[in-house]
Amino acid sequence: MQTIVPLPESIRGKIGQNTHPGLMLDKFVESWDPAAGSGKLSERVQKPAVEKVVRLSQQPPAGLDFAALARRRTAVLAAFAADCFRATTAGPLTLHLARASALENAGICLHPIYGFVYLPGTGLKGMAHAYACEVWLPAQGESGRDQAWLQIVKVFGWAPSPGLRELAKRWQVKVPDDAQAGEIVFHDAWPEGWPRLAVDILNNHHTSYYQDGEPAGDWDAPVPVYFLAVPPGQTFSFALGKRRTDVPDESQDLARQWLMGALLHEGAGAKTATGYGCFQLDHESIGTIVCDGVSATWSGACQAGNRFDFECKLRLETPAFLGGSNPYDLATARHDCTLRGATLRGLLRWWWRTMHAGHVDVETLRRMEAAVWGDTQQGGAVRMALVPDGEIRPVLYDKRAIQQANHLPQPGDRKTTQGLWYHSYGMDESKGRRHYVPADACWKLRLTSRDAPVVAERDNRGRVVREETLPGAVLLEQARAAVWLFCRFAGAGSKSRKGFGSFAVPEELRQWTKKDVDEAAKKFRIAWHEHKLGLLAGEAGSPSMGCLDDERLHFDLETPWTNYWFALDRAGAAAQRFAQRYKHNVEKKALGLPRRVQPPLSGKFRAGRNAEKSDRHASPVHFHLYRGPSGAYHIRVTAFPSPELPTLEKSRKFLEEYMAELRQALQAEFRQHSASGRSAALNPQGDGHEMGSPGTTASRKGPVLPKPGDRVEAVLLEEVTNRGGRKASHSASGLTGPIQNSADVPAEKMPGDIVSLLVAYASPQQIAFRYPTPADEKRTQKPRGKPGGKHPKR
Repeated sequence: MQTIVPLPESIRGKIGQNTHPGLMLDKFVESWDPAAGSGKLSERVQKPAVEKVVRLSQQPPAGLDFAALARRRTAVLAAFAADCFRATTAGPLTLHLARASALENAGICLHPIYGFVYLPGTGLKGMAHAYACEVWLPAQGESGRDQAWLQIVKVFGWAPSPGLRELAKRWQVKVPDDAQAGEIVFHDAWPEGWPRLAVDILNNHHTSYYQDGEPAGDWDAPVPVYFLAVPPGQTFSFALGKRRTDVPDESQDLARQWLMGALLHEGAGAKTATGYGCFQLDHESIGTIVCDGVSATWSGACQAGNRFDFECKLRLETPAFLGGSNPYDLATARHDCTLRGATLRGLLRWWWRTMHAGHVDVETLRRMEAAVWGDTQQGGAVRMALVPDGEIRPVLYDKRAIQQANHLPQPGDRKTTQGLWYHSYGMDESKGRRHYVPADACWKLRLTSRDAPVVAERDNRGRVVREETLPGAVLLEQARAAVWLFCRFAGAGSKSRKGFGSFAVPEELRQWTKKDVDEAAKKFRIAWHEHKLGLLAGEAGSPSMGCLDDERLHFDLETPWTNYWFALDRAGAAAQRFAQRYKHNVEKKALGLPRRVQPPLSGKFRAGRNAEKSDRHASPVHFHLYRGPSGAYHIRVTAFPSPELPTLEKSRKFLEEYMAELRQALQAEFRQHSASGRSAALNPQGDGHEMGSPGTTASRKGPVLPKPGDRVEAVLLEEVTNRGGRKASHSASGLTGPIQNSADVPAEKMPGDIVSLLVAYASPQQIAFRYPTPADEKRTQKPRGKPGGKHPKR
């Protein structure tokens, strides 16, 4: 039985008339299954619920004149001589995730009357106060600290709370005798245009590691968490007013500087350490002098050793299959196809763990990781902000068009899959097609850090007895080392371990070597030990970068090719050659799970306890492609033996054999195709239209047409077919057509609802759909291989 709204039936029947996103989020969530009892339903409830809120947020409710409402607010603020300025989100924004709701950590701050996202003045005042005390105050120097503290008290007020008393004690400043109100009023920040919400996603890949103390292994299954966010590019209007007419302008100027600094350098809302809540200031509405003052404050904090920062540019070397909450939905996937801060932070944590996994036990590693990157108990000392450097132009992946346009050599027999298709399996199959970002796309990465307090000792009741502080400079060096490892050996997005989504090492880190990373890791462990934080030597059980020193598990070969599609194709062909030799041998499962091996079976393989339980293990082999000084691509391959495939000893032995044969196969490819792969890589449109130059896309000549079997979003229509069947409109192409199995559409689905449908057929003039049934779901989950109906031999 499907979940329903836990309200009387008479009310449930009218929910379809609701136009308020806040009511849909707080009151009308389909969160109860009468047949299932009171068990946990978040996996079935969360995503559909936030999707409904998103649909309601795409435009103002009927009858609400948002522009007139905004003008009224502006007039009132002007009447009170409020100081106003604008700032625009540079990354996604989310806040009030934990608001009281039927959903878990999926809420957002919506205006209680009008239903749009806004930033409450109380939160803005709090973040400005934190910036003033933690960034601005230390930059004033000891001689001016007392006077600076009095200015903070004047702006924000004072109350004898334990938190404020502890703050005054830490900075050794005088506590006011009496409570007092602040001189500045922080007004709510309103959006300048109606803000459209989006479904965002975070994946926890290592739940057992963070909660149960198990190793952080590649056998863990990700746990997706869906929540609401405001996409980048939304402008908000901020306003600061004087509580009384006799309040000096200096107080208002300081409050503005602190709020701007917090928006620019610390972020607003939730998940700011991952890059959420980043803002860019509107210099036109603010003025150069004010912006320079904000920058001077931050520079002073860095010079005083109170904050540390690092900036670099990340440039793609190979195409990346990036995505958000629904990467196969053609209606939203193109917009979501970009490098997300949460994705990058997760990858940096993975590679950071390799720096220490071979030296400490699991518990120590987890505590060390929390100090740098944060956990559910404490915020990370390292914050990152990621913004595109130029326009990101995703392309719909069409493997056949790419093969033809780039003249990739075809396999010699029908039992062999095209190398590119072999390594990109799942990106263009029956279940749908993915978008990719071409090579040379760039993002700006900014890392900031601060000193991090770490609990060193607790009593038998769990209370903190002793706390130590790790230097922010040491913590920032850990993040820089992780960036170097990621850009040198790894990639981002789907199929990143096959060479897709590889990045160039940033210019700012070009001089680093593995020795520098080893030194940074050692320095951190020494600092941890010197502060008596409980460092225990041992093995954490997760991948360790020690294998990078073993030539049997790591190699770097220069290819003769400058075309990245050609290099990716030949890398896939070389890897497939080894897999074919183990065609019926189950020992091939040492290359990752799940992996189908066709009978008659030979060999022996039983996965370790964790991998057997999850039937999952990411490939232990990482392909990384990058351009050398001559412009030719290099293929760098690294293998991490796993204790779960099936044991550490057997995994190492198998991977050594694999790496030796892979090297030979690649060298054979170099000799055979030395005169090919030198033309510029071409990125054909997935709709069959013109080809773009590298890193760009060509203009489309018509709508993007899905393939039969693709899953798409469509809007249910009031119009019906001649036989009374239901009809829907495809969001991306605008085509309208019938739903062939209309009887399977749930009765509660109303005209105007956005539903997920399967394409039955599509042409430039017409389209038809099927409503997904359990049988359809089962069919689309079956992998489809090369022409001939066989799955690629993996």
